[in-house]
Amino acid sequence: MKKYEKQLMKHILNEKYLGEEEDEKMTKEQRSSFLETVSNFHKLGEMVYSKGGLQEVSTTLKSVVEQAEKMTISETEHWFDNVTVSRHMKQMNEAMKVFEKTAGEMNGLQQRLESAYEDMGGVLNRYYKMGESLKDSE
Repeated sequence: MKKYEKQLMKHILNEKYLGEEEDEKMTKEQRSSFLETVSNFHKLGEMVYSKGGLQEVSTTLKSVVEQAEKMTISETEHWFDNVTVSRHMKQMNEAMKVFEKTAGEMNGLQQRLESAYEDMGGVLNRYYKMGESLKDSE
């Protein structure tokens, strides 16, 4: 028999596919570390769930930008060139638009991230003891 045929027969007899390797066994330390990480899965959730709320920040910044524009234009009429001040205010408003758009996109991504975290936790909770439920970490 050729070497390839011997390898094929060995894999067939062992019910393995060609190229499939035996998974390495976890050491006691790796197993212990894994179980500890799973039992503290809720602590990872604290990092996943946003505490600040980008929408709130965006609303506050928009108010600041609007007020800054009014105040800057009214208070600098005689000190600076109106064209320069207007250009700076336009630049600030454009940056605000980018910020709002990005915050909206991040909000959608944040929801996807939280959903994926909850899905992983649900599966892990079926097989391993977890320290706290996922609902408690929200």
